[in-house]
Amino acid sequence: MEKASAKTFLLYALGFPDAVDIVSRQLSLNKREKIALSKLIRDPSESMANALKRSPLVCIRSRDLGIDGFNVLITIESALNGNEVYLCSDGFVRDISLAYSSYSPTDKFEEAVNLLGELIEENKPLSTKIYLDSPIPKSGQIASSIRELLGDIVEVKTSKHVDKDLLRHEVIATSDTVVIGKAPCVVDMPFYALRKVGIFPKLLFPLRGPIDRVLQ
Repeated sequence: MEKASAKTFLLYALGFPDAVDIVSRQLSLNKREKIALSKLIRDPSESMANALKRSPLVCIRSRDLGIDGFNVLITIESALNGNEVYLCSDGFVRDISLAYSSYSPTDKFEEAVNLLGELIEENKPLSTKIYLDSPIPKSGQIASSIRELLGDIVEVKTSKHVDKDLLRHEVIATSDTVVIGKAPCVVDMPFYALRKVGIFPKLLFPLRGPIDRVLQ
């Protein structure tokens, strides 16, 4: 994916709006690889707009926080399971497992939830709601498991309209580009959660300085 990402980034920079399609055809990427590429490299204008929305974790303190549950937890859990997560062109950490619609908790689920809970307890938002997409299989059971693990520090809800619910909050934790585009303030919870256990995203492009210092 690194080669495909570099080509896509260059074509976007040269003004080709269909860069993902061009590279996908050129490298004969399958459907899953094409979707993964579109997650890694966004249009430059969108990348810049998203990056400007990315806020430090401290911004959740004493504010109303909405968490895109599956989006955040799948990324954390995927990395804990040894899968690669990437620092994408807009500065957000994403996995490329594409496991969303078929998601099922692994033996790292509890650790992922507890890491998220530690961030919430340490940074003390005014209130926290975690939303899970109700069409995802067993979302109700997963919501119950999160409640058992985190207790009353969060409210967990299943919803058919997660994006709409999230946008009611002051601060949103997600890497969903549609939500980021409409959100007032966004935090990259997977980055901070994984940093606690010494896991950092894979870089598509070099950074000037350690990633832990660049991404605060």
